[in-house]
Amino acid sequence: MNQNDPIVFLKTKDFKFIKEIGQGGTGRTILMKDEAIDEIFVCKKYSPYNEDDKGLYYDYFKDEIKILYKTNHANIVRVFNYYLYPEETTGFIIMEYIDGKQIDKYLNENPDHLEDIFLQTIEGFKHLEEKEILHRDIRPNNILITESGIVKIIDFGFGKQVDANTVNKSITLNWRFSIPKDFEEEIYNHKTDIYFIGKLFEEIISQIGNVNFKYSHILKKMIAINYNKRINSFFDIYRDMLNDQSIDIQFTIGEKNIYQNFANDFIKIFTTIEDNLTYETSLDKIIRNLEELNKNSMLENIIQDNAKLTRIFLIGKYSYFKTKEIKVTYVSAFLDLLKKSTEDKRKIILNNLWIRFDSIQRFKDDDLPF
Repeated sequence: MNQNDPIVFLKTKDFKFIKEIGQGGTGRTILMKDEAIDEIFVCKKYSPYNEDDKGLYYDYFKDEIKILYKTNHANIVRVFNYYLYPEETTGFIIMEYIDGKQIDKYLNENPDHLEDIFLQTIEGFKHLEEKEILHRDIRPNNILITESGIVKIIDFGFGKQVDANTVNKSITLNWRFSIPKDFEEEIYNHKTDIYFIGKLFEEIISQIGNVNFKYSHILKKMIAINYNKRINSFFDIYRDMLNDQSIDIQFTIGEKNIYQNFANDFIKIFTTIEDNLTYETSLDKIIRNLEELNKNSMLENIIQDNAKLTRIFLIGKYSYFKTKEIKVTYVSAFLDLLKKSTEDKRKIILNNLWIRFDSIQRFKDDDLPF
């Protein structure tokens, strides 16, 4: 076989039809079983109600496939395969089967899970934000909760991959909630998704009634009608929530010393950070990369290449001192602290490091001469 030769799988896979799930605006959905591995899947076929709309929304269907393939998160529906038939303007997506309830129905039955479901939803949309994906169709039936209480964001039929911060509101949906002022300027970006998630939870809290919602101050910043007064990103919401959680979590003096030794050594190497630089949020990735750095530094007293350490935590442009010393023992102890800590503690440790990064002088890319 030569490079670029097509790879053809001759054997087809058969599925057993179980039942029809429903017909949406752009597709028919069924439940089916792969008997070879004894697993159930959802299959969505592109078939709009109106035959005349087939060509109109076909690109949205292909975009949904691209979007789902870019995501890998516990709170977002998984896609396993797809089949496109452009000559017939149709196709199929094979996805994870979610045996769950709509978010509003679930929380009305389980109001004590409200704060956890809110956090999971924010984490899911934070992941979409990191992948520069807009959902654009936020309503209760597009956020499901499994029997074990896991949030699953579904239906990316109107989703959009964006390269910039702001996109034109190219489609108008039958919004369940009152629209923000963003629409007057034909703006739809992540701050607009934030608004509709906020309105969704506002409605659910109203339905539950008499509930003390820990994050009500954050919700208020999410549903500001005025675009400029609304909280900027799902990442900012996530950090606000971590700040609230940190009040209830205690660290020992030893743990604080380990964090401070590492943070003090690390932060002192930076001079400036680009204004739109982002932070690495995957703790698994951070730990994995720290382990690699630590393994390669175990015979040294100081980190030999500061750039390798900075790239573990920062995504973007920044300037730093290459010769400033960072002790290997501090990096090793910090890694052990992360590995031994609970998930909640890890998030708070990382957020405190982000607070250190926030204090570093910022520059805009256009401030540079070339």
